[in-house]
Amino acid sequence: MRLPRAPHRALLLCVAAATLAACSASGSGSADRSPGAPGAVRSGSASPSGAADSRRSVLTFAGVTPLGAEAARRTADRMRARAEALGLEDVHVEEREGGVTVMGRTADEKRLTGLGASGRLGFRPVLAEETSGATPVPSPSADPARGRAVTEGLRPRAAGSASASAGPAPAEGDAADAALRARFVALDCSARERPAAEPEAAARDSVVACGTDGGGSASRAKFALGPTAVEGTHVSSARAVHDEQGAGWLVRLAFDSVGARQFSALTATLCVNTSPQNQMAIVLDGAVISAPSVAQRLDGGTADIFGSFTRESAEQLAVTLGSGALPEPVSVTGVTRLPHA
Repeated sequence: MRLPRAPHRALLLCVAAATLAACSASGSGSADRSPGAPGAVRSGSASPSGAADSRRSVLTFAGVTPLGAEAARRTADRMRARAEALGLEDVHVEEREGGVTVMGRTADEKRLTGLGASGRLGFRPVLAEETSGATPVPSPSADPARGRAVTEGLRPRAAGSASASAGPAPAEGDAADAALRARFVALDCSARERPAAEPEAAARDSVVACGTDGGGSASRAKFALGPTAVEGTHVSSARAVHDEQGAGWLVRLAFDSVGARQFSALTATLCVNTSPQNQMAIVLDGAVISAPSVAQRLDGGTADIFGSFTRESAEQLAVTLGSGALPEPVSVTGVTRLPHA
Protein backbone atom coordinates (compact mmCIF):
# COMPACT_ATOMS: atom_id res chain seq x y z
CA MET A 1 0.00 0.00 0.00
CA ARG A 2 1.27 3.43 -0.82
CA LEU A 3 0.23 6.89 0.56
CA PRO A 4 0.43 11.38 1.10
CA ARG A 5 2.70 14.34 3.34
CA ALA A 6 0.22 16.80 4.76
CA PRO A 7 2.72 19.93 6.59
CA HIS A 8 6.95 20.89 7.99
CA ARG A 9 7.76 21.95 7.20
CA ALA A 10 6.65 18.87 5.98
CA LEU A 11 3.47 15.67 6.27
CA LEU A 12 0.51 11.71 2.60
CA LEU A 13 1.62 10.51 -0.54
CA CYS A 14 1.37 12.35 -3.92
CA VAL A 15 3.52 15.26 -5.02
CA ALA A 16 1.44 18.22 -6.14
CA ALA A 17 -2.05 17.46 -4.96
CA ALA A 18 -3.51 16.01 -1.84
CA THR A 19 -6.17 13.57 -2.94
CA LEU A 20 -5.91 9.85 -2.40
CA ALA A 21 -5.84 7.89 -5.60
CA ALA A 22 -8.43 5.30 -6.42
CA CYS A 23 -8.02 2.60 -3.82
CA SER A 24 -7.39 -0.19 -6.29
CA ALA A 25 -5.18 -3.10 -5.40
CA SER A 26 -3.00 -2.46 -8.39
CA GLY A 27 -2.65 1.22 -7.66
CA SER A 28 -2.09 3.78 -10.33
CA GLY A 29 1.42 4.10 -11.63
CA SER A 30 2.96 3.04 -8.34
CA ALA A 31 6.45 1.63 -8.61
CA ASP A 32 7.87 -1.26 -6.62
CA ARG A 33 9.64 0.51 -3.77
CA SER A 34 10.71 -2.41 -1.66
CA PRO A 35 13.86 -1.93 0.45
CA GLY A 36 15.93 -3.68 -2.15
CA ALA A 37 14.53 -1.81 -5.11
CA PRO A 38 16.81 0.47 -7.14
CA GLY A 39 16.90 3.96 -5.75
CA ALA A 40 16.33 2.97 -2.13
CA VAL A 41 18.59 4.93 0.16
CA ARG A 42 19.25 4.37 3.83
CA SER A 43 18.62 7.50 5.87
CA GLY A 44 22.02 7.15 7.45
CA SER A 45 23.80 7.19 4.13
CA ALA A 46 24.06 10.94 3.87
CA SER A 47 27.46 11.87 2.59
CA PRO A 48 29.68 13.51 5.21
CA SER A 49 29.38 17.24 5.28
CA GLY A 50 33.13 17.44 4.73
CA ALA A 51 33.28 21.21 4.40
CA ALA A 52 36.70 22.80 4.50
CA ASP A 53 35.22 25.57 6.63
CA SER A 54 36.32 24.90 10.20
CA ARG A 55 33.91 27.32 11.88
CA ARG A 56 31.76 25.82 14.64
CA SER A 57 28.32 26.67 15.98
CA VAL A 58 26.88 25.89 19.39
CA LEU A 59 23.06 25.63 19.52
CA THR A 60 21.18 25.65 22.80
CA PHE A 61 17.84 23.79 22.94
CA ALA A 62 15.32 24.24 25.73
CA GLY A 63 11.74 23.30 26.48
CA VAL A 64 8.91 25.58 27.55
CA THR A 65 9.98 24.64 31.08
CA PRO A 66 13.48 23.36 31.96
CA LEU A 67 13.94 19.70 31.07
CA GLY A 68 14.30 17.31 33.96
CA ALA A 69 17.45 15.19 34.16
CA GLU A 70 15.82 12.12 32.59
CA ALA A 71 14.10 14.08 29.79
CA ALA A 72 17.36 15.91 29.02
CA ARG A 73 19.27 12.62 28.88
CA ARG A 74 16.74 10.97 26.57
CA THR A 75 16.55 14.06 24.37
CA ALA A 76 20.34 14.19 24.05
CA ASP A 77 20.50 10.47 23.25
CA ARG A 78 17.88 10.81 20.51
CA MET A 79 19.61 13.84 19.00
CA ARG A 80 22.95 11.98 18.96
CA ALA A 81 21.26 9.07 17.16
CA ARG A 82 19.75 11.45 14.61
CA ALA A 83 23.12 13.12 13.95
CA GLU A 84 24.75 9.73 13.44
CA ALA A 85 21.98 8.54 11.11
CA LEU A 86 22.36 11.70 9.03
CA GLY A 87 26.10 11.16 8.71
CA LEU A 88 26.92 14.51 10.32
CA GLU A 89 30.58 14.68 11.31
CA ASP A 90 32.09 15.80 14.59
CA VAL A 91 28.83 16.67 16.35
CA HIS A 92 28.84 16.91 20.14
CA VAL A 93 25.55 16.75 22.07
CA GLU A 94 25.49 17.46 25.81
CA GLU A 95 22.87 17.84 28.53
CA ARG A 96 23.28 21.19 30.24
CA GLU A 97 21.24 23.30 32.68
CA GLY A 98 17.81 21.85 31.99
CA GLY A 99 18.36 21.64 28.24
CA VAL A 100 20.67 20.33 25.55
CA THR A 101 23.54 21.91 23.63
CA VAL A 102 24.70 20.79 20.20
CA MET A 103 28.04 21.78 18.68
CA GLY A 104 28.93 21.10 15.08
CA ARG A 105 30.09 22.68 11.84
CA THR A 106 28.58 26.06 11.07
CA ALA A 107 28.07 24.78 7.53
CA ASP A 108 25.67 22.18 8.99
CA GLU A 109 23.76 24.63 11.20
CA LYS A 110 20.45 24.09 9.44
CA ARG A 111 20.67 20.34 9.88
CA LEU A 112 21.82 20.72 13.48
CA THR A 113 18.68 22.75 14.15
CA GLY A 114 16.64 19.91 12.65
CA LEU A 115 17.97 17.52 15.30
CA GLY A 116 15.61 19.26 17.72
CA ALA A 117 12.43 18.70 15.68
CA SER A 118 9.85 17.19 18.00
CA GLY A 119 8.83 14.59 15.41
CA ARG A 120 5.29 14.03 16.74
CA LEU A 121 3.32 12.49 13.90
CA GLY A 122 -0.36 11.60 13.69
CA PHE A 123 -3.04 10.79 11.13
CA ARG A 124 -6.38 12.53 11.74
CA PRO A 125 -9.67 12.74 9.80
CA VAL A 126 -10.48 16.16 8.33
CA LEU A 127 -13.74 17.65 9.59
CA ALA A 128 -13.53 20.99 7.77
CA GLU A 129 -11.07 22.92 5.62
CA GLU A 130 -10.78 26.48 4.41
CA THR A 131 -8.16 27.64 1.89
CA SER A 132 -6.89 31.20 1.86
CA GLY A 133 -5.09 31.21 -1.48
CA ALA A 134 -1.96 32.76 0.04
CA THR A 135 1.61 31.51 0.02
CA PRO A 136 2.17 28.15 1.79
CA VAL A 137 2.68 28.20 5.51
CA PRO A 138 6.27 27.41 6.65
CA SER A 139 6.54 23.83 7.79
CA PRO A 140 7.26 22.95 11.41
CA SER A 141 10.43 21.04 11.00
CA ALA A 142 13.79 22.18 10.12
CA ASP A 143 13.56 21.68 6.42
CA PRO A 144 11.04 20.87 3.74
CA ALA A 145 8.75 18.09 3.73
CA ARG A 146 5.64 19.95 3.02
CA GLY A 147 4.39 17.39 0.54
CA ARG A 148 1.55 15.20 -0.26
CA ALA A 149 1.23 11.75 1.04
CA VAL A 150 0.06 9.07 -1.24
CA THR A 151 -0.01 5.33 -1.51
CA GLU A 152 -1.64 3.00 -3.86
CA GLY A 153 -5.13 4.20 -3.49
CA LEU A 154 -4.35 7.71 -2.37
CA ARG A 155 -4.58 10.46 -4.89
CA PRO A 156 -3.54 14.07 -4.43
CA ARG A 157 -6.47 16.42 -4.33
CA ALA A 158 -6.71 18.36 -7.56
CA ALA A 159 -5.87 22.04 -7.42
CA GLY A 160 -8.98 24.12 -7.07
CA SER A 161 -11.02 21.33 -5.54
CA ALA A 162 -13.85 22.56 -3.39
CA SER A 163 -13.23 22.76 0.30
CA ALA A 164 -15.59 23.32 3.20
CA SER A 165 -15.29 26.81 4.60
CA ALA A 166 -18.14 26.92 7.06
CA GLY A 167 -16.40 24.84 9.67
CA PRO A 168 -17.68 21.78 11.50
CA ALA A 169 -21.37 22.09 12.27
CA PRO A 170 -21.90 21.80 16.00
CA ALA A 171 -24.46 19.31 17.18
CA GLU A 172 -27.47 20.73 18.98
CA GLY A 173 -26.38 21.62 22.50
CA ASP A 174 -22.89 20.18 22.05
CA ALA A 175 -20.60 22.70 23.72
CA ALA A 176 -17.41 20.88 22.67
CA ASP A 177 -18.35 21.00 18.98
CA ALA A 178 -19.40 24.63 19.28
CA ALA A 179 -16.02 25.46 20.87
CA LEU A 180 -14.20 23.63 18.06
CA ARG A 181 -16.15 25.60 15.47
CA ALA A 182 -15.32 28.87 17.21
CA ARG A 183 -11.58 28.01 17.26
CA PHE A 184 -11.74 27.05 13.59
CA VAL A 185 -13.40 30.35 12.61
CA ALA A 186 -10.93 32.36 14.70
CA LEU A 187 -7.80 30.62 13.37
CA ASP A 188 -5.88 32.75 10.84
CA CYS A 189 -3.40 30.80 8.71
CA SER A 190 -2.92 33.49 6.06
CA ALA A 191 -0.05 35.32 7.76
CA ARG A 192 3.47 34.83 6.42
CA GLU A 193 4.53 33.43 9.78
CA ARG A 194 2.65 30.37 10.96
CA PRO A 195 0.67 31.08 14.13
CA ALA A 196 1.79 29.34 17.27
CA ALA A 197 0.36 25.84 17.47
CA GLU A 198 -2.37 25.11 19.98
CA PRO A 199 -1.16 23.55 23.19
CA GLU A 200 -0.41 19.90 22.48
CA ALA A 201 -3.70 18.04 22.50
CA ALA A 202 -4.37 14.51 23.54
CA ALA A 203 -4.88 12.04 20.69
CA ARG A 204 -8.54 11.74 21.66
CA ASP A 205 -9.16 15.49 21.23
CA SER A 206 -10.27 17.36 18.12
CA VAL A 207 -7.99 20.23 17.07
CA VAL A 208 -7.60 23.07 14.59
CA ALA A 209 -4.36 23.43 12.62
CA CYS A 210 -2.71 25.26 9.73
CA GLY A 211 -1.15 23.61 6.72
CA THR A 212 -1.33 23.48 2.95
CA ASP A 213 -4.33 22.29 0.98
CA GLY A 214 -2.24 19.92 -1.13
CA GLY A 215 -3.43 21.43 -4.39
CA GLY A 216 -1.19 22.59 -7.20
CA SER A 217 -1.21 26.12 -5.83
CA ALA A 218 0.02 24.91 -2.42
CA SER A 219 -2.30 27.47 -0.84
CA ARG A 220 -2.39 27.96 2.89
CA ALA A 221 -5.29 26.27 4.55
CA LYS A 222 -6.79 25.82 7.97
CA PHE A 223 -8.33 22.61 9.21
CA ALA A 224 -10.61 21.28 11.90
CA LEU A 225 -9.47 17.74 12.64
CA GLY A 226 -10.94 14.81 14.52
CA PRO A 227 -9.08 12.69 17.09
CA THR A 228 -5.87 10.94 16.04
CA ALA A 229 -6.66 7.65 14.33
CA VAL A 230 -3.06 6.46 13.90
CA GLU A 231 -0.21 7.74 16.06
CA GLY A 232 3.36 8.12 14.86
CA THR A 233 4.49 5.65 17.51
CA HIS A 234 3.13 2.96 15.17
CA VAL A 235 5.54 3.92 12.38
CA SER A 236 8.09 1.11 12.51
CA SER A 237 10.50 2.61 9.98
CA ALA A 238 11.02 5.64 7.74
CA ARG A 239 13.45 5.78 4.82
CA ALA A 240 14.51 8.36 2.26
CA VAL A 241 14.07 6.86 -1.21
CA HIS A 242 14.77 8.20 -4.68
CA ASP A 243 11.97 7.39 -7.11
CA GLU A 244 13.57 6.41 -10.40
CA GLN A 245 10.28 7.07 -12.23
CA GLY A 246 10.58 10.81 -11.85
CA ALA A 247 8.86 11.66 -8.56
CA GLY A 248 12.20 12.62 -7.01
CA TRP A 249 12.93 12.07 -3.34
CA LEU A 250 10.24 10.73 -1.05
CA VAL A 251 9.95 9.33 2.46
CA ARG A 252 8.66 5.78 2.82
CA LEU A 253 6.87 4.84 6.02
CA ALA A 254 6.11 1.35 7.27
CA PHE A 255 3.59 0.75 10.06
CA ASP A 256 3.73 -1.92 12.72
CA SER A 257 0.86 -4.42 12.86
CA VAL A 258 -1.28 -2.16 15.05
CA GLY A 259 -0.66 0.89 12.88
CA ALA A 260 -1.41 -1.04 9.69
CA ARG A 261 -4.80 -2.14 11.09
CA GLN A 262 -5.62 1.37 12.28
CA PHE A 263 -4.61 2.93 8.97
CA SER A 264 -6.74 0.43 7.07
CA ALA A 265 -9.73 1.17 9.31
CA LEU A 266 -9.26 4.94 8.93
CA THR A 267 -9.18 4.79 5.13
CA ALA A 268 -12.21 2.48 5.11
CA THR A 269 -14.16 5.08 7.08
CA LEU A 270 -13.02 8.09 5.04
CA CYS A 271 -13.47 6.70 1.53
CA VAL A 272 -17.29 6.68 1.79
CA ASN A 273 -17.48 10.36 2.82
CA THR A 274 -17.79 13.48 0.68
CA SER A 275 -15.16 16.24 0.59
CA PRO A 276 -13.60 17.40 2.82
CA GLN A 277 -14.60 14.64 5.24
CA ASN A 278 -12.97 12.09 2.91
CA GLN A 279 -9.55 13.64 3.56
CA MET A 280 -6.85 12.39 5.90
CA ALA A 281 -4.58 14.93 7.57
CA ILE A 282 -0.98 13.99 8.23
CA VAL A 283 0.00 16.15 11.17
CA LEU A 284 3.64 16.74 12.09
CA ASP A 285 4.44 18.79 15.17
CA GLY A 286 1.04 20.48 15.12
CA ALA A 287 0.93 21.36 11.40
CA VAL A 288 -0.82 19.59 8.54
CA ILE A 289 1.81 18.54 6.04
CA SER A 290 -0.60 16.77 3.73
CA ALA A 291 -4.34 16.19 3.49
CA PRO A 292 -5.01 13.71 0.67
CA SER A 293 -8.46 12.47 -0.25
CA VAL A 294 -9.18 8.77 0.30
CA ALA A 295 -10.95 6.88 -2.48
CA GLN A 296 -10.94 3.41 -0.96
CA ARG A 297 -9.70 1.27 1.89
CA LEU A 298 -5.91 0.93 1.92
CA ASP A 299 -4.23 -2.20 3.20
CA GLY A 300 -0.56 -3.09 3.14
CA GLY A 301 0.99 -1.14 5.98
CA THR A 302 3.21 1.26 4.01
CA ALA A 303 2.92 4.84 2.83
CA ASP A 304 5.07 7.13 0.67
CA ILE A 305 5.33 10.82 1.44
CA PHE A 306 6.04 12.99 -1.59
CA GLY A 307 6.88 16.66 -1.57
CA SER A 308 9.44 19.18 -2.77
CA PHE A 309 12.21 17.14 -1.22
CA THR A 310 15.91 17.33 -1.79
CA ARG A 311 17.94 14.32 -0.75
CA GLU A 312 19.00 16.19 2.38
CA SER A 313 15.49 17.18 3.42
CA ALA A 314 14.05 13.72 2.74
CA GLU A 315 16.78 12.14 4.86
CA GLN A 316 16.21 14.71 7.61
CA LEU A 317 12.48 13.94 7.76
CA ALA A 318 13.03 10.18 7.56
CA VAL A 319 15.51 10.28 10.44
CA THR A 320 13.20 12.49 12.51
CA LEU A 321 10.25 10.14 12.04
CA GLY A 322 12.26 6.94 12.23
CA SER A 323 13.96 7.87 15.50
CA GLY A 324 10.69 8.63 17.26
CA ALA A 325 9.51 11.85 18.88
CA LEU A 326 11.57 13.67 21.47
CA PRO A 327 10.39 13.19 25.08
CA GLU A 328 9.38 16.87 25.26
CA PRO A 329 9.24 19.55 22.55
CA VAL A 330 12.32 21.80 22.45
CA SER A 331 13.36 24.81 20.41
CA VAL A 332 16.58 26.70 19.74
CA THR A 333 17.01 29.44 22.34
CA GLY A 334 20.52 30.54 21.39
CA VAL A 335 23.19 30.16 18.72
CA THR A 336 26.87 30.96 19.27
CA ARG A 337 29.22 30.92 16.28
CA LEU A 338 32.82 30.26 17.21
CA PRO A 339 35.81 31.52 15.24
CA HIS A 340 37.89 29.27 13.03
CA ALA A 341 39.62 26.48 14.95
